[in-house]
Amino acid sequence: MNIFQGKSVSLVGYGKSNKDVLAYLLKNEIYPIVRNQSECILPNGVKGIFTNDYLHADEDIVFRSPGIRPDRIKAHGQILCEASFSLENISAYKIGVTGSDGKTTVSTLIHNMLLFGGHSSHLGGNIGTPLISQLDKINKEDYVVSELSSFQLIDTAPKIDTAVITNISENHLDWHTSFLEYVFAKRNILKKAKRAVINLDCPYNEFFTHENISYFSLNDLSHIMSPNYSYTYISNGYFCHNGTRLFDIDKIKLRGDFNIANILCAIATVYPYVDIEAIKHVATEFSGVSHRMQPIMVLNGVTFVDSSIDSTPTRTKRTLSAFDKEKAIVILGGYDKNLSYDSLYEPTKGIKCAIVLGANREKILKNVTGAKRVINVNTLNEAVTLAYKEAQGGDYVILSPASASFDMFENYEQRAEKFKEILRGLENGEYKKNT
Repeated sequence: MNIFQGKSVSLVGYGKSNKDVLAYLLKNEIYPIVRNQSECILPNGVKGIFTNDYLHADEDIVFRSPGIRPDRIKAHGQILCEASFSLENISAYKIGVTGSDGKTTVSTLIHNMLLFGGHSSHLGGNIGTPLISQLDKINKEDYVVSELSSFQLIDTAPKIDTAVITNISENHLDWHTSFLEYVFAKRNILKKAKRAVINLDCPYNEFFTHENISYFSLNDLSHIMSPNYSYTYISNGYFCHNGTRLFDIDKIKLRGDFNIANILCAIATVYPYVDIEAIKHVATEFSGVSHRMQPIMVLNGVTFVDSSIDSTPTRTKRTLSAFDKEKAIVILGGYDKNLSYDSLYEPTKGIKCAIVLGANREKILKNVTGAKRVINVNTLNEAVTLAYKEAQGGDYVILSPASASFDMFENYEQRAEKFKEILRGLENGEYKKNT
């Protein structure tokens, strides 16, 4: 807490992470100024400044919300982000996970493997609860798994023990000035890490170097293994580590090569600290995280799948790879993050139906012309209803937007809840399929 002694403090932006920062500061009898564009309700004794000039902060220490670029803040003092501050002040073994896709799945797998392996593990960061609210619960002998976004990493190199990069593809180009800036933000996770876990299949892995690397790959690496590195890979239908077979790939519940890669990544991360039986148990029992390829309802033989977390074309491409195209109806579209949607053509070519809505619909419509049927709609309710009408028994209706949700919803969770609400209406007979 010495960092705050005799210093003035402000919070710029008042989202989830800064609300937890405020709670932490108040608990330690520090009363910051909250600067936010729109007025919000604050605890007693906390001053709020709500103006269009909220990015101008005169305080000695400024906590920025992750969604606010640090170069937009006019500050004379030190700019911090909750994640970097928390990791700096945790003495436990710290694992940081970043990447374009799979961060949440990999973080959850690592956390569960550690727990089942007998360790005390805390999961936080960009997933679930910010770590700052868990600081008083974390002991030195514990493990901490922190999911980290490029928004959090752009101006900091977090103090961690193992840095994990799942993969890299285009994302958040509405926020980052370029793809290169986005890659370099991700690369910051390696700067203070003692060990790195890197995806050897990623075309951008040349950007990520470290003296202590554990590689993972969907390909058999047994012929290239060097004593300088560690390797986790697939060989002859088995998960393998440094030449040793671990368990049969057919034993896992998750679908798609990308999920096999997620499991490989988690194994590569925890193998030094968790025995193989604990790893095998979690890998074979894990059925996925919420809003990621999650079957949520079956109506008249039609399975509805919530993959609302798919906020980029790359994620949707991976999701659709796990389904038979002739039985798949996909709902696409949402907020435009200034991404290219060209990569949607191949995964939607020959698909039974693509239903498109949202602010970026015109961009997506140009790239789903290979679908057997394309429908342009205005609302999610219309999209789900028409998808059900198009479907037959044995088909899958998949909410995989390839887009962020901010044009219609606060976040992907709210989009998923609306999807479920519409399905409950269908289940209750508000729409008759054969009418």
